Amino acid sequence: MCSQCAKGKTVIGVLTFSQGAPSKPRTAVTRRRRGGEVEEIIVENYGEIIRSARERMGWTRDVLAAMVGEKESTIRRIEAGQLEPTIDLARKLEKVLKVKLIEELTDYGDYSEDYGYEGVTLGDIAEFRDRGDI
Repeated sequence: MCSQCAKGKTVIGVLTFSQGAPSKPRTAVTRRRRGGEVEEIIVENYGEIIRSARERMGWTRDVLAAMVGEKESTIRRIEAGQLEPTIDLARKLEKVLKVKLIEELTDYGDYSEDYGYEGVTLGDIAEFRDRGDI
C-alpha cells in the first residue's frame, strides 16, 4: 500500500503476488504522464491481429512491408509471432492497418498530492489488527 494509506498502521504480514515469468521478453516503453507513469506494451496476439488486418485489406506482406518501411521477412516473422515489433513499428502498423497493437498500463500505486489517488487501494480493503491481537 502507499505511504498515505499506511500512516499510523502496523504491518502484520506481507503478501507477494506473482504472475509467473513471461515466455519471452515484451517490448515496453515507459513514459511520464500527468499524474503518473504509463508503460506501453505490445498486445499479446499482435501477429494474428496484423495478419488478419493485412488479409482483410487484400495486401501481400510485400505491400505492407513497403508501406511501413520494413522487409517482407520482418513482417512474416512478426505475423508468425517470432519477432515482436518495436513500439515505433507497432505505431506505424496501427496507423496503416487501422488496428490496436499498443496497450497502456498505468502504475496504479502512484499517488500524487497534486491530483490525488483515483481508485481502490489495499488500505481500503485490508483488515488491520493491533499488536495485542497477535
